[in-house]
Amino acid sequence: MRKAFAAVLAVGLASCTRADKGPVLTPSAGQPSYALGYADELDGSWKAMGEGQDQERRLTAGFAARVDELKKPDWDVVRAVVDASDAAGSSAGFAGAHGRVDSVREFWGDEKASVDAKVAGGAQYALKQSSCASGCPSLDVGGPAAYALNEALDHDLQKRLRASNDAFLIIERQRTALGPANVAALEKFADDVAQASFVVHVALVVERDRLRKLLADKGSVLNTLDRFVQDERAYQVQPGRSDPDKKASDQRVNDATKSKGQIAAAAAQADAASSGADQVIAGVTKDYDDALKALRDRIDMKKKAG
Repeated sequence: MRKAFAAVLAVGLASCTRADKGPVLTPSAGQPSYALGYADELDGSWKAMGEGQDQERRLTAGFAARVDELKKPDWDVVRAVVDASDAAGSSAGFAGAHGRVDSVREFWGDEKASVDAKVAGGAQYALKQSSCASGCPSLDVGGPAAYALNEALDHDLQKRLRASNDAFLIIERQRTALGPANVAALEKFADDVAQASFVVHVALVVERDRLRKLLADKGSVLNTLDRFVQDERAYQVQPGRSDPDKKASDQRVNDATKSKGQIAAAAAQADAASSGADQVIAGVTKDYDDALKALRDRIDMKKKAG
């Protein structure tokens, strides 16, 4: 889904899992930094609702194939893995881990190209300074170093999610009996079930609430952008402002004007998504429940067939 849910999950989970009063957060709609990115946030939020539906359908459509990948496993163990993964997806622990993982993935999505270039450059420079430099001038170590970094990051983020899914404790206990091929297949199976459960029970609900909160900020955001432009105009005519100061201020005015112009279209799409959000969540929940029932029935059928 959208890079998704990280900051909202942090706040949402706190309110869902604590009976005491949480932190008192001041509204952001009056802050120019929030208002300037508001249209993009609206776009991201309503698009995330559609992405969530697509992800749930894609994952559940593959459940049957995941079952068929398994070679004569203990089907009671498979059923236990499915049940544990389903439960994990709607748990506070898994959702909290997902929020933290999503934060890293969002950062990495924004900064990956820059970090990859620095890692590759650093590795290549180290080679150049080494004793190998004269003997292997054409050797590329930068690309492999950046690739290894990305692989390690993906692996460790997956590991964090799996640590919050009890299905992996079951798999670990049965590792010898299952065999390497079934272990690998069951791990992917557990990932898919937990992710589908998370999307349906947590992510879409959180995104719906976030979308509605964003829409409630619309009027205040528009006022904030108007005030910001006025403040910039006033800043420009103050004594002592240099040409570079004024040029930079003009750019901020242009950014605010552009942001304001994008809000109407983004809000229209967001309104439509918000109006249908409850129906969407009900639909994907039913689809997931039906797919899970069909999955359990398929496992039972496999067990009876021996």
